[in-house]
Amino acid sequence: MNRKTAKNDDFHIKVMKGLKLSYERLIQSKIEKNQSVVVIRDGKVLTIKASELRKM
Repeated sequence: MNRKTAKNDDFHIKVMKGLKLSYERLIQSKIEKNQSVVVIRDGKVLTIKASELRKM
């Protein structure tokens, strides 16, 4: 593995960790405010209670 590929892999890992942390904080905030989250699943727009997402 060359240096450029290793650098890209490190960047990818950091971005994925950041996205996961952002998602967890969003869901926690929505749960605290007793709100829902709008998602697209199988081409359909759904509104799901944030507390239901935490159970998944």
